[in-house]
Amino acid sequence: MKPVKKIGYVSAALLVLLVLNQCYIAKQGSYMVRHMSSARNIDEVLKDENLPRGSRNMLLLVKEVKKYAVETIGLKDDKNYSKYVEIERDYLVDVVSASEKDRFEPYEWSFPFFGSFPYKGFYERKDARREAEMLREKDLDVYIRKVDAFSTLGFFTDPVYSSMDDYSAFGIASLIIHEQTHATLFLKNRINFNEEFATFVGNEGALNFLKHKYGARSDYYLKLIDYMEDLDTFLGLMQDLYDELDAVYGEDTGREYKIGKREEIFKTFIENFAADYDNRFITDSFKQIENVSLNNAYILIYRRYTGDLSLFYSLYEKQGYDLKNTVEIIKQVEDYKGDPKEYLKKLAG
Repeated sequence: MKPVKKIGYVSAALLVLLVLNQCYIAKQGSYMVRHMSSARNIDEVLKDENLPRGSRNMLLLVKEVKKYAVETIGLKDDKNYSKYVEIERDYLVDVVSASEKDRFEPYEWSFPFFGSFPYKGFYERKDARREAEMLREKDLDVYIRKVDAFSTLGFFTDPVYSSMDDYSAFGIASLIIHEQTHATLFLKNRINFNEEFATFVGNEGALNFLKHKYGARSDYYLKLIDYMEDLDTFLGLMQDLYDELDAVYGEDTGREYKIGKREEIFKTFIENFAADYDNRFITDSFKQIENVSLNNAYILIYRRYTGDLSLFYSLYEKQGYDLKNTVEIIKQVEDYKGDPKEYLKKLAG
């Protein structure tokens, strides 16, 4: 009787998990379906003489970027970003992330058939705040961020949203190419690899596109190079912060000591960041960090998207900075059974 009883408990737990996930997926899916039903073909939208100039320029740029992504980078050719959806606010969803306070261990949500994810998106901010509060009650670090687009991985046709109207050319190009990279290759339960790959292709693809569009000597491209240099500086500082905290978390000390020590490190980091900003950075793009409440969840977001980019750039360099060839080679990991990063390390030599 005991084995039968145990199976019953497992089945009940699984049933509860499925019901909870179905409630979440059903609610978020209802918003997605609503957006899909109101989506209009971009070519039709562009025929509207009353279309605001900002929206028109954005949609024309999206068409250029999508064509470049497919023809020049070799990303998947599908119907993504061929439709336009108007929404009432300036961003699409709130995404919740969480982590343990005394170590870099992300909280994960599991979904049947989809796998595990270290973030969860909500179309209603009150739902995101409710989720965040439940996580804080578990004494976890929590961070909520606004997102303007995401890949549905082929389950829907991903549209362009009106919240992207005021994006910069780089913002549009990197976002479209990033998300189209997900549509091209997405490995189950390999979130860090997926996001790093998409960040690498998104950034390099956008740089190459804008260099082609505006010219290497254009003011826009030169300012973009300054921004990318600042981004490298910022990511380097975040890596240093991660390493310093990770060393503390690895010490044989109590949880409260580690949490107290990290607060001292956070305070010192912000003070030094503000004091040295003008000496370290060319642009003002990263000054907002001074107003961020640092915690492990926030730091892990950067690790998730940029933690191991050097691996991709090593392979890129080996391919003579040919992004299309690099993407084709990286796509081979889809048939590899082990850690995709180990496979790429072998390729990079």
